[in-house]
Amino acid sequence: MRKLLFILLSWAMWLPFYAHSDDPVPQAKIIGGIESGTNEIPWQAYLNMTFGEGTQERTFICGGVVISKDVVITAAHCMRNGSETARPENVKVWAGITSIFSAGLLNSVAVSDIILHPNYNSSRFANDIAILKLSSTLPDAALPIRLASESEQQRADQAFANGWVTDGERQPNLLVSGWGSTDANDSSSGATRLQQTLLSGVPDTICDSMWGSNINSSEYGIYLCAGSVSPTLGRDSCFGDSGGPLVWQDPQRAADSDFGLRLVGLVSFGEGCAGRLPGVYSEVASQTGWLAGEIGSAFLTQAASEFSVDPFLANYDGIGAEVEGGQSVAVGGNSSSSGGALGMMGTLLLTIVMWLRRRGVA
Repeated sequence: MRKLLFILLSWAMWLPFYAHSDDPVPQAKIIGGIESGTNEIPWQAYLNMTFGEGTQERTFICGGVVISKDVVITAAHCMRNGSETARPENVKVWAGITSIFSAGLLNSVAVSDIILHPNYNSSRFANDIAILKLSSTLPDAALPIRLASESEQQRADQAFANGWVTDGERQPNLLVSGWGSTDANDSSSGATRLQQTLLSGVPDTICDSMWGSNINSSEYGIYLCAGSVSPTLGRDSCFGDSGGPLVWQDPQRAADSDFGLRLVGLVSFGEGCAGRLPGVYSEVASQTGWLAGEIGSAFLTQAASEFSVDPFLANYDGIGAEVEGGQSVAVGGNSSSSGGALGMMGTLLLTIVMWLRRRGVA
């Protein structure tokens, strides 16, 4: 039997400053989820970022998305801690894993370059997207997911409009995953195994009316909102899930080898986990031009991955019913914090990583 050598962790969470305002304050940040099966979410990446030095050293975790064998994208806020931007040598990536006990120093992938979107706004989380170029290719178990095209995003938007009911059951048309907090009231309640849940897309105009000045009609192309599938079920992404994938299934391509699964968003911010407002994600369809300019356009035409499991077919019946404080309007707001990176200061004793989930607050 393989010997497991553990890492002891001492935890420190960066708490964002809340200014008084009539509008909800966006903060960086799975509630109401199920455990992912092996190879069920092969595009999910697990990120570890270290900032500072010596006694000031702090480590955070976030999610990421594999879009080619040597490129991962994530939320830009995951790469920042105050005014400090993560250095490539201080970021480690794992992909093709389901349990955090599979994340060790020997199978981490190094980062060669970090590129934040040039128009990223850290106070409003606009253009909250970053590119991680990797020093080597990811393991075979890590499979890229295709980004939604503009036309696919338009069809998704129509599906969100048709499937949304303000005070009733909604269409479960989005999938979110991560290792972040599983308890909205406990930011340290990370899971050791990847979690996933289904959400419902919230029409842009409804999200705009609920979030006030944080989102406006001129920015519908960079934000995407999602809430719970029912006012009585608490489902959401949470602390430690930041930068992770929000996926839509294109019904026109559901018979393809990748089941028509398309990346439409990255976990960005919300108002608490499973709170009163819908969670807000960085829409990726509008960013393909920028991505192609930075990494080349080959990722847009690469062959579709062959996924072994359609995660939309898992049993989510009643999931989220146990979450306290069910929302009456649009369940699912990620915290008023940005997707919530999980803060950790760890003392590395031996080999295996025992990071817990939380969404990026850097």
